[in-house]
Amino acid sequence: MVKVYESAVISAPVADVWQVAGDYAGIYDWHPAVKATKIEAGPASDQVGSIRSCTLENGAQLLETQTARSDAEHTYSYAITESPMPMKNYEGTVCLRPVTDGDATFIEWSATFDPEPGAEADVSGMMRDRKSTRLNSSHTDISRMPSSA
Repeated sequence: MVKVYESAVISAPVADVWQVAGDYAGIYDWHPAVKATKIEAGPASDQVGSIRSCTLENGAQLLETQTARSDAEHTYSYAITESPMPMKNYEGTVCLRPVTDGDATFIEWSATFDPEPGAEADVSGMMRDRKSTRLNSSHTDISRMPSSA
């Protein structure tokens, strides 16, 4: 099993960042590798069980199911159920916490998955690169959100 973790501090209040990062249907707004998303029939995007179809910039398609969610705690978890990437048992979590020194947000992303035999280094590196890019993009895009204060 591979474990990946990334974090960043965003110069915006946690409630404002959650409006963007907590929008399960809107990941394309802040993840540079995701070109489009669609919520499949079933639970709404703010509900456990919601299934999002992601189209990546390279045209690849992913299906992800939201497995846990707490708007009060600013966190959600999801599992990739269909992917062209050589991996299985993918589980990821996005978690936001307020930074107590100033009006900022600490955002974390973590994931675990099992790469297919022989693809360990490729898949692990690809996931780290994509998520690092995602959080760096989040820092520049989400931090420009107007403060709710």
